[in-house]
Amino acid sequence: MPDDREGSMPANGHDPKGRSRYGSFDKASMDHGTGMDETVRHGATSASAGAQVLQVALSLLAILLCASALGAVLGLVALSSGVPPCWPMLVGAPVLIWILRSSGSLRLPAAPLFAVIAVLLAGAYAECLDAVARVSAVTGASFAEAWHLGGAALTLQVAQMGLSPLSVIAYGFAAIMAAWLANRGNRKIPGAPK
Repeated sequence: MPDDREGSMPANGHDPKGRSRYGSFDKASMDHGTGMDETVRHGATSASAGAQVLQVALSLLAILLCASALGAVLGLVALSSGVPPCWPMLVGAPVLIWILRSSGSLRLPAAPLFAVIAVLLAGAYAECLDAVARVSAVTGASFAEAWHLGGAALTLQVAQMGLSPLSVIAYGFAAIMAAWLANRGNRKIPGAPK
C-alpha cells in the first residue's frame, strides 16, 4: 500500500504548498521570481563586508598597538643596557610577528607589508625614545621635560643623527625577516580547509 504523502505528490516531486518529496520546503518552488533570494544574498553580502571592514580595522589597530609596545620595550632595553635599539629589534621582530600571527591580526591581504610596517614603526618609536633620553641627559631635564623642550622635530633630528649605517642594515634585516615570517604564516596549504 503506497504512502499517502508519496502518492499525493506530483511527478516533479513538489506539491503546490512548496514542500519537496521529503516534507521540507524547497526554495526554488517558493521563489517564483519574487527576488527574495537576491535580497537575502545582498543582506548577507553587506553584513559580511561590514564584518571584513571591522576585521581589517581591528587588525590594523592591533598592529599599531603591538608595534608601539615593542618600540617601548626596545627603548627601555636600549636605555638600560646602553646598546642601540636596532640590536634588540633582531630578537623583537620575530616575537612581534608571532604575537600578531597568533592573535589573527596578520590575516590581511598584504600581511608581509603590514609586518614590515609594524617592525619599522616599532624601531622608529624606540629610536625616538632613545633620542628623548639623549636630550634629557644633555639638558639635565626629566624625560617629559625633554620631550616638551624640543618636541617632535628635535626628537626626530636627534634620532636621525643617532642612526648609523649598521643600525639601518639591522632594521632592514629585521623588516625582511618579519616579512618572511608573515608570508610563511599566510601560505595556503593545498587541500586544507579554509
